[in-house]
Amino acid sequence: MSTKIHNGYRLAAGTNPFEFTRRVRTLIDPIRDELDADLLARLFTGAVDTCWLKGDVVPQMLSFTAFSRWEEEQTKLKDEDRQKDPNRFEMCLGEDSDTGRVLVRLYTDQAVMAGAFESMDDVEPYSYWNNADEPQGTTPDQWGERQAAWDRVMPDYTAPAESMLTFTLRGESNPGTMMLCALRGGAHDPVLTKIPGRTERAINIARTRYVRLLVNTYGVETLAAFRHSLTARIKEELGTIGALIERGLWDIDRELLVEGGGERTSDPEIITALDAACAGLFEAEKDALAR
Repeated sequence: MSTKIHNGYRLAAGTNPFEFTRRVRTLIDPIRDELDADLLARLFTGAVDTCWLKGDVVPQMLSFTAFSRWEEEQTKLKDEDRQKDPNRFEMCLGEDSDTGRVLVRLYTDQAVMAGAFESMDDVEPYSYWNNADEPQGTTPDQWGERQAAWDRVMPDYTAPAESMLTFTLRGESNPGTMMLCALRGGAHDPVLTKIPGRTERAINIARTRYVRLLVNTYGVETLAAFRHSLTARIKEELGTIGALIERGLWDIDRELLVEGGGERTSDPEIITALDAACAGLFEAEKDALAR
């Protein structure tokens, strides 16, 4: 049977796993807060710009509403979906009965979290796989020792949830993330300082509008349309289209996200110009898309 433990680590001899997890939390928690702020900034920006595109007013408490909708969408995802819990940090810890050393399997899709974990003094890479040669710098004997250690920790390749202890940095519903939605950090609010600039927002809106036109009106396959929108030529064109709408975008601040936009709506002439520019781009690119 193929064994692939690419997320394996070993702790220094004598490491107390309970004290270790406390240090991990102290190290990783601030990183998770930064990643959550990034996520919320993207969610809030998308929610505001969607209202702008539709000609809707921005409702009160949009920051909380946008996050609640995202949480609801998360509950519908399967655990193996890439979009599920994007800032997850989880460890499974097991003791090698022969040496007393603690082995760890790390689960995170965030390189910054993994890098911080790997930088800890008492952590060493200890992955193992049997479908390819051992990595450079590891002797066959050392590779065999790793195999034996993982076999003892996970007999018959038992699932980590059944053979190891699990540490989870944050639960599915975290009050700290909800508190970020209140945007009470003033001039240095961790979420508001990460809101994308108008130029980036305008280009993203242009890309979204163009891709939807390709998919919904002209039947282009979604992935093909998105990849097309990322080519250098189209990115330049979308920048030009974005410049048409950039001046009309709303400033995103706490007042807008919490108190709402009142009766303010977007200028329909700008939306019309956006749609016309996207249609013109399709006409210029339809032969290339058909290839």
